[in-house]
Amino acid sequence: MPDPLSSNAVPAAGFTSYIEQYSGTIYALSCLLLEKGARADQAAIATFAALYEPWLKGSIQADAYSLAAYRECIRQCSLVAQDRGRCSSALLTWEDQIASALWYGIQLPLPEISLILQRSVPELKAQLRGIREQMAAARPAVPRPSAG
Repeated sequence: MPDPLSSNAVPAAGFTSYIEQYSGTIYALSCLLLEKGARADQAAIATFAALYEPWLKGSIQADAYSLAAYRECIRQCSLVAQDRGRCSSALLTWEDQIASALWYGIQLPLPEISLILQRSVPELKAQLRGIREQMAAARPAVPRPSAG
């Protein structure tokens, strides 16, 4: 009788590599969106747990591994934030926090962020410009030293 686990052994081993490759940036993204701690840990773990079945079924295409991981992480962070109340800055909307975390936090290229968020690059640029303006306006003015 064939071993029922043998058919999943190879895909499961590949999933371990997938986790190793993306766990750092997924954890960083969850920390940026939820602040470092148990909530970020929970979201990062839930991200890979949610991706395991689609991985085994071959639903995640090789050219979309990062896209699937980032989208699932954002989804998991959104769920945690809704369940427990957001712990990130109230200055930015949740959508702006996500764009800011992807661009300024983990420093993904604009075309990749565009794919993750399903927005055009010009829309994304306008959003990031708005975020910069909001952050600059919220920054307290630093007094200049007098020349006396």
